[in-house]
Amino acid sequence: MEQLLIWSLKSSAILAIVFACYYFLFRNNTVFKLRRALLLLILALSCLAPLFEIQISQEEQPVIIQQAAQLKSSTIGQIKLTPTKETAIQPHALPEEQAKTIDWRSVILYAYLIGIAASLALLLFELGKVIYLKFTGSRAPEMGRNVIVHSSITSPFSFNKTIFIPKDHDFSGTTWKTISIHEQAHIDKRHSLDLLFARLVQSLFWFNPIIYLLQKDLRTVHEAQADEEVLKNIGFSAYAQTLMQVSLPGYQLPVAHSFAVISSFSKRLKLMKTHRTKLKTTLLSIVAISLFSFGIIGWSSLKGQEEAITGRTESFEKAQTRFKSMIPLLISNKLTPKHQKIMEVIKTENPDKEIRFQYYKESSFKSYYDNFIPQRHPLFTSIMSQSDKEALTRIYLTDSTIINMSENIGMGSDDFTFKYSDFTPDVSDAIKNNVNYIMIYEYIDKPTVYNDSEILNLEEVDQAPIVMGGIENLAKTIALDIKVPEHLDRNKLPENIEFEFVVQGGKSITHINLLNNLKGSDKKNKPYYQFFREVHDDFRMKISSIYPWKRGIKDGKEVLVRMKISIPTKYML
Repeated sequence: MEQLLIWSLKSSAILAIVFACYYFLFRNNTVFKLRRALLLLILALSCLAPLFEIQISQEEQPVIIQQAAQLKSSTIGQIKLTPTKETAIQPHALPEEQAKTIDWRSVILYAYLIGIAASLALLLFELGKVIYLKFTGSRAPEMGRNVIVHSSITSPFSFNKTIFIPKDHDFSGTTWKTISIHEQAHIDKRHSLDLLFARLVQSLFWFNPIIYLLQKDLRTVHEAQADEEVLKNIGFSAYAQTLMQVSLPGYQLPVAHSFAVISSFSKRLKLMKTHRTKLKTTLLSIVAISLFSFGIIGWSSLKGQEEAITGRTESFEKAQTRFKSMIPLLISNKLTPKHQKIMEVIKTENPDKEIRFQYYKESSFKSYYDNFIPQRHPLFTSIMSQSDKEALTRIYLTDSTIINMSENIGMGSDDFTFKYSDFTPDVSDAIKNNVNYIMIYEYIDKPTVYNDSEILNLEEVDQAPIVMGGIENLAKTIALDIKVPEHLDRNKLPENIEFEFVVQGGKSITHINLLNNLKGSDKKNKPYYQFFREVHDDFRMKISSIYPWKRGIKDGKEVLVRMKISIPTKYML
């Protein structure tokens, strides 16, 4: 147990130092995804750093250290401790004050263990409270499949995959949409796992105030990420008004994410209005904290140990294997003379456009499929002939570029370097098997974040969005793949199950809403709404796998369009 205490003290020191560096460099950074990753890395680093061992060769040790070790081994066996009558320790000879001396080491150890037990007990209590609310509350299918209402809840919050709301809520449609997007963002990004991990680390470092500051910053980053998702769909003013209406003072469950508490209200609004951090500033901060962290690890983990020759041999073989596996990825940045001329012609005819190329292994379906990917307009697609492949192979095998694999295997040596010609059969086979098609296309660098005001209706566009095969065939395919559960009355099913959605393009659709409303009580209709959810999931799965979309066109530009699909129940098995 003493080793656990010593480990926690070392880890706490590392946590304090690295978090101080993070706070100085990133406390005002608006790249929240990066900040979240850094905070989790700091937690993991503080736990693992004391366990690291940096190996150095014993041959580099000073001679005096080797001589001291030899002297110790040669003399320690000659010394024997034989207590005499005068030196033997007698228990009753101890002074009364010495006999009552407190063993402070044991006291500190017991206090530390008690703190761990108390912290873990509190964590279990909080988790138990969430479980109690989930199993004693009632579901609200009209609000969503994962929504629980309970009379003990005062403000909306989420944990894991469930959203909890007050039983006597009076949320309007717009307010609930805002809450739902915010809490669903927490769920989709799995923020609850972050909090649980931080709480477990807190149980071990409960005495360190830095862990509580880190948890607070982590929660702030979570809320900022969720707020970003909301602001993609709702304006700032409307969102701020919703936060003011729903915000409540009081206790916030540490393992869950509350939609709005007054204590964090002003800070969240400030973050929403903060200008985005420049990329240069972020990169410099990453370099600085990386160098600092590695320095701390080296300082805390240095240990002398002889380097094994077999280890280097294994590393070299690992580098070779790694290079071979990367060859299919490396043979993607050169063109044959023939295709280089074609590329120059296309660039000449499109001087103001960014022209790129890509090789494909798949059949012509891939080329057709890529035509649906936003930001990519194919201008030339062709089969790579045998002579094309041979020409490309010669280009790579005569390339004298040196590729250093040291970083890929975690070694700092410059010896693990290779050329394409070192692996002639592998390069030839990779081109033969993977470079079957070539596409030269126009790349359009256009942001993909839009507001509700930028989503158009079908009648407002010049060209409607197009799904591969047509929307009628997509609806029929979904229906034919769906099996109606035996416990449902088919006569109560609507003629069509209808969804409204927004075409983002490619494999992405958003803002999916069910348009069907069933008559009767929610309790009786619950199995049917659950079935509608299965249809919804199959709809999304097909879009994300084999049914891509082209975006709609307005005034010659790609736009987001709100669409509707009617899935006929008569085809369902």
